Amino acid sequence: MQHPPQIREDEKSFFEKPLALKLIWIVLLGGSALFAVLGFVLAAQHMLVHEPHFEGKTGIAGALGGFADHFPAFYAVVGFVSFSFIVLAGQHLRKILMRPEHYYDLIPEDEFRIDEVHAEHKARQESDEPKEVQP
Repeated sequence: MQHPPQIREDEKSFFEKPLALKLIWIVLLGGSALFAVLGFVLAAQHMLVHEPHFEGKTGIAGALGGFADHFPAFYAVVGFVSFSFIVLAGQHLRKILMRPEHYYDLIPEDEFRIDEVHAEHKARQESDEPKEVQP
């Protein structure tokens, strides 16, 4: 087995030097720890010195807003549910918008074959057997 060629120390980039890698890890982990602690501090401050925004409102703003004021993780839950909805909707949207693999490979003379290509693509999806589209 051959060993890769050795790179001289003066030819190494900044990110290949061991000291730089150690510094990057320290900054990354230290920054992550700092922001995690800061998040907990701000959450605790919010719970201790919380002034309700929706107090005294009527209708749907009062009902949902009052719930949001008294449930500390309300906005996190709404964000997670919204993101999950977008991901799941995207999976179904892909089925509607997806084009056959060779859709853009057709040359103008073959435009009349587009229905044939769509039929082959649909048959390939149903049978799960890969078939090549012949020009």
